[in-house]
Amino acid sequence: MKTIKIFRSILMLSAIVLLTFSCEEELTEYPTIVYQSCDDPNVVKDTNILTDFQCQANVELTGVETVRNPSESGVNKSKFVGKTIDGPDAWDALVIDYGSPIDLSTHGVFKMKVRTEVSGILKVKLEGGTSTPIEKDNTIELDSGWTEYEFNFSSEATENHTKLVIFFNAGVESSGTDEYFIDDLFWDKSIDPCEGVTADLSIISDFQCQQNRFLGDKTKETSAPVVDNPDKSGINESEFVGKYTDDGTNAWDNLLIDFEEEIDLSTNSQLKVKIHSSKTVPLLAKLEGGTAMEIWGSIDQTDKWVEYTFDFRAAAGNGNTKVVLFFNGGKSDGATEDVYYIDDLKFAPWVDPCIGIPADLSIISDFECQQNYTFQNDSAPVVANPNKSGENTSDFVGEFTDDGTNAWDNLLVDFGAEIDLSSNNQLNIKVLSDKSVPILAKLEGGTVMEIWGTIDVTGDWKNYTFDFSAAAGNGNTKVVLFFNGGQTDGTATDKYYIDDFKFSPMDCSAIVENCAGVTQDLSIVNDFDCQQNFDGVNTIPIVTNPNASCENRSSNVGKYTDDGTNPWDNLLIDFGAPIDLSTKNQLKFKVLSTKTVPILAKIEGGTAQEIRANITVVDKWVEYAFDFSSSAGAGNTKLVLFFNAGETNGTATDDYFIDDIRFEAP
Repeated sequence: MKTIKIFRSILMLSAIVLLTFSCEEELTEYPTIVYQSCDDPNVVKDTNILTDFQCQANVELTGVETVRNPSESGVNKSKFVGKTIDGPDAWDALVIDYGSPIDLSTHGVFKMKVRTEVSGILKVKLEGGTSTPIEKDNTIELDSGWTEYEFNFSSEATENHTKLVIFFNAGVESSGTDEYFIDDLFWDKSIDPCEGVTADLSIISDFQCQQNRFLGDKTKETSAPVVDNPDKSGINESEFVGKYTDDGTNAWDNLLIDFEEEIDLSTNSQLKVKIHSSKTVPLLAKLEGGTAMEIWGSIDQTDKWVEYTFDFRAAAGNGNTKVVLFFNGGKSDGATEDVYYIDDLKFAPWVDPCIGIPADLSIISDFECQQNYTFQNDSAPVVANPNKSGENTSDFVGEFTDDGTNAWDNLLVDFGAEIDLSSNNQLNIKVLSDKSVPILAKLEGGTVMEIWGTIDVTGDWKNYTFDFSAAAGNGNTKVVLFFNGGQTDGTATDKYYIDDFKFSPMDCSAIVENCAGVTQDLSIVNDFDCQQNFDGVNTIPIVTNPNASCENRSSNVGKYTDDGTNPWDNLLIDFGAPIDLSTKNQLKFKVLSTKTVPILAKIEGGTAQEIRANITVVDKWVEYAFDFSSSAGAGNTKLVLFFNAGETNGTATDDYFIDDIRFEAP
């Protein structure tokens, strides 16, 4: 058996040797395939191509070696590409020095292809020469494929940059081993984005294709040169904007646009401008050259693009030929070079913002879309809000000129019918005044009612409210306001700005008291908030109002637990001295009860007096009053309250919520 296996092995080995000799005899030799980066000796140099690492390798790039394309696919199927290693420093770069100004007159768009496994910012910068350096960014996403990136430097056609600098993963330190494959670095033709665009003369300048008016003094350079948008976000993602440098130490330094002909405001009457500012300042827009008109506004938001509008409808036909903008107008507290970026400076049509808004007849006037009633003698014309802040940021308000030498000069609104006060009975008006004066609100035309108040805030907007709930159904048809009512110490032209003049429902939400600076009022026994002046012998815990409502808006109240099985269990308050009832002798307090029970109020410690009443309303705050005027001088020192007085039909823990225990004058 062993002999047979050896014989078979010898036969197989002989066959393999024979086959090998047979194949070697048939083998044909072929020439080795060799790739060259360029095998065309007649290539004409294209100076707009820096390098394609093949036949147009026109610029030698330091630190870049020519290698076989690791992925002949997608947008790059070239045989040869460049390979560079990015250095470890955050600002290592590939610098291409032309030695003379780069000609961008016709080819201003730089393009290059990149393949890498490193994501980051690809930054290309033009520098050198005397021109201000400019840089543009693209983001390399981590996809490992060939991608072509574009950098538009068409705006630099007249500059004299001499160097092209490329930063891979700009601003980031690395290990110094990151590989980048690059190809087809070239300057492509500049594309005029404004080709075929028709001039729209309603646009003063968008700093791109609609630069229809010269900005500044025409004998000098423009006051607002075109620059890259420093913040392409929000309402302005334009590539280019204007940069206006204002002398902030000169109160009336300005940006002038001379149309050299009358500005047509018949249709486009709204001057609009987008502004990006680092500071809040007043802004004045003015038309000149005919019957001048100026409108004040304010730059009220910083570090973002905001559009400001000036309504020049009233200036139509006035013959004005110039637009003048004053940044920080009238102020000299700035720097000599305050920078404001501007864009989309134009005149646009007026669009009625009130179209489609239904009338709300509870509003007398908001001086915008709800001007529902007429002021007698047109005594409160609409004007721009002179102080858009705090409680009132409306664009427009009313301006009432009061004859401060006439004690009863007034602002009158005639409704022409009875004023419905069934639900909206709180008269509200926002006032901006430069003086503190009395103000009288009065309803006339039926059973007259008047309420006095005081304008106690100056220089800022404040809402004043007058409670006319008691006048419901009285047949009144007129609202009359007297500013500095009853006084003659003003001038003949006292100005009061007003807004949001309306009737609204009573606000019944809970009031959170601020007790800072509150003066003690000993006529108040306890309101369980800021006036906790006398304690009960059996101390009452303070709790959150379980039913904040128009009847009692206090956020805190007292919770008295009565032993309803004891007919004379009570709440006792010891004043420690005779209670002064000479003027304030009406005891009042509010009660919230879940049951109807008798209640007894008693004063003792001198010649005692007690008064009985009944709690007849449940689950609702009710105020009860007790007349102790006959006990004035009686020497009583204690107040005692009996809930379910004289009865034993309760429980040992009957709860009663109480509030605002006080003595008032009749």
